[in-house]
Amino acid sequence: MGTRSFLWNFAKKYFTFGLIGLTISDRYASIVPVRGLSMAPTFNSHGSTSMGSLTDNYVLVEKWCLEKYKFSPGDVVVFW
Repeated sequence: MGTRSFLWNFAKKYFTFGLIGLTISDRYASIVPVRGLSMAPTFNSHGSTSMGSLTDNYVLVEKWCLEKYKFSPGDVVVFW
């Protein structure tokens, strides 16, 4: 019985944290990799290396401006 209770509590905790994390990344902010030459020289572009995603630049994308479309000069717009 102890193992079953432990597994149930473990699953509930990680399911709750997963839902909270998904909500935050969907509604407020997320971290995305920037790849390709379109953003050079602002973001460093690296050719294909054996390191793969370890050499990518990562940016924090905040999504609050999407509600009223308040963009400012110098903002980077990310399309997916």
